Amino acid sequence: MKIQKAIATDTELIFTLLKSVAAHMREQGIMQWNENYPTLEHVIGDIVAENVYLGMEDGIIMGVISIDANQSPEYDEMPWKYTDGKVLVVHRLAVSPSAQKKGIGKQLMDFALNTAIEEGYTAIRLDAYSKNQGTLHFYENRGYQKRGEIYFPYRDEPFYCYEKLVRQ
Repeated sequence: MKIQKAIATDTELIFTLLKSVAAHMREQGIMQWNENYPTLEHVIGDIVAENVYLGMEDGIIMGVISIDANQSPEYDEMPWKYTDGKVLVVHRLAVSPSAQKKGIGKQLMDFALNTAIEEGYTAIRLDAYSKNQGTLHFYENRGYQKRGEIYFPYRDEPFYCYEKLVRQ
């Protein structure tokens, strides 16, 4: 799989992928994403900020990840362990339903980790929906440690915040 930075012409394809992942989760009873998140505006913002990357195979988008230093305001109350230095935040990691369980999410997270190392970040942070057990195990198996939980607007269940020290 090749990982490349998304460009403006990828906007609709990314949004379509995110919608298909949201529908797939809902079919499994996971109400993580809804009509309020993620939106087309999130995708456009990621592309304008140049922080969204695509996992591509044979010219087809298999997965997407957004990474930057922007933390949600809800993170302010979290008892983070690594508070010195720069923090990279993972947003909107998604893998096409037809491509799941093939290591694409792992490759995208490895890309985020390698980016963090190359750019001198101290830690990586992210949040994951508390009712998405597969995702929680995915992050925990990759060494992310739970620091607490937060609530986002329009969501009934908490999201768990995770953090991982970046080894330089």
